[in-house]
Amino acid sequence: MKCNASESSYQRGCRCEDCTKAHRLYSRKNAKDRRMAQSHDKAPKKPRGVRRDAPIPEHDAFTREQIMEARKGETRWK
Repeated sequence: MKCNASESSYQRGCRCEDCTKAHRLYSRKNAKDRRMAQSHDKAPKKPRGVRRDAPIPEHDAFTREQIMEARKGETRWK
């Protein structure tokens, strides 16, 4: 097996001092990255601003008040 003193050599089974040191550094970096990601997820989120270009939503149903108002002006056929 060819040893090039890296994490990949350690994963392939080399346990020389250089590969062990490379593995240790790689593991510490990954642990630090995981901790940073977790702290980033737990950080409070900024409130979203106003979306000025969003259209006003149009509802597809009438409210009870709108129906009652429409019935006031309604004439019944007799």
